[in-house]
Amino acid sequence: MSEEIKDNFEKGIFWELYLDLERQFLNFLEYVPYLPGNETVYSFKLLNLILSIGGHIDSAFKEMARYPEFSNNIECQEILKILRKSEKRKEEEKSPISVPIKLPLKAFEKEYRLSERRVIFKRLPNREELVPFKIDNAKDSDTNMPEWWNIYNGLKHDVGINIVQANLQNTLNALAVAFLINVRHIPAAKRLCAYGILKGGIRTEEGYAKARFDITPYIFEQILKSKQSHYPAFVETSIFVHFF
Repeated sequence: MSEEIKDNFEKGIFWELYLDLERQFLNFLEYVPYLPGNETVYSFKLLNLILSIGGHIDSAFKEMARYPEFSNNIECQEILKILRKSEKRKEEEKSPISVPIKLPLKAFEKEYRLSERRVIFKRLPNREELVPFKIDNAKDSDTNMPEWWNIYNGLKHDVGINIVQANLQNTLNALAVAFLINVRHIPAAKRLCAYGILKGGIRTEEGYAKARFDITPYIFEQILKSKQSHYPAFVETSIFVHFF
């Protein structure tokens, strides 16, 4: 009997959850397309979507901290310590403890250099390159908090003041963060190989790939280890493309 898979990324659960968030965004774009002038359009539907995306990212970070390969990552160990304390407090019917966003940001910057990773947004008429974890996106240079996290927290704690932040652009930026996590984390990427979603191909000038072919988890690991490849791995959805 094969060993039970415990990682929810490797099971594909987080990917399916992400796809549901992307479908909701696509449904909204049918009525309000992402065109110049529409970026600041805000709505209650986008408010609920940003809150869902923020919750997804928060849960994903916690699951990533449990990855056995990160057992020597100091920040991951600190996250797990907080989660254990929080669980104990809930058993005692006390309020849980939140994980400071600085911990997962630092932890996974070490592992994946997230601040350097780019995502292509398939926007019409031109494609747009996003850097979801770019450091200088932070509103507050002292605390170095990412803008998408500040927006999520602002909407979560005071909708009345911050409702205008529930707009198309901020929703897209938050969704790009969720997408990058779901394709870059190793257990997630291996599951996407098994699904036939993570593929190989020759990159074109427009940032796409031609002559596509399937990639096995083993080949994917070799691509990650190599510094340069003529046949990069990539993941493409209806909205985004990411090249490894």
